[in-house]
Formats: sequence, C-alpha cells, structure tokens
Amino acid sequence: MEEKEAKSLTPPLQDLGDCKVVWKEEDKTKVGRGKITQDDENFVYLTGEKGTVIVNKKDIIAIKAAAE
Repeated sequence: MEEKEAKSLTPPLQDLGDCKVVWKEEDKTKVGRGKITQDDENFVYLTGEKGTVIVNKKDIIAIKAAAE
C-alpha cells in the first residue's frame, strides 16, 4: 500500500494575516489581536498595535483568523 502525503488542515501561521489569539497566563485568559510574524517549535510571536507578545504554544487555547 502506498503512503499518501498528509495535507495540513491549516495554512502556515504567518499566512493567516490579522488574527485573534487566546491563551492562558497564570489564572487568567488573555486575548491578543494582530499578525503572527513568526513561530517556531515552542512559541508564537504575535505583533499588534501595542507591540509584540511571545506566547508559548502549549498555552494557546484558540487562534481565529480575521474575516477578509
């Protein structure tokens, strides 16, 4: 049996454009709005109007792309 390439269900995070990221930080839920400028194995870099936030991927609850 041939193995087929698994297709990714989502585009690369940098291709999402403006988005909203929800993550947990201590006992609070945080929301950030902006563009994901970079991501690596452990972190997502979200840049918005107030600057850049580095969020651990383990703490992310949801990522929602803005409607275009």
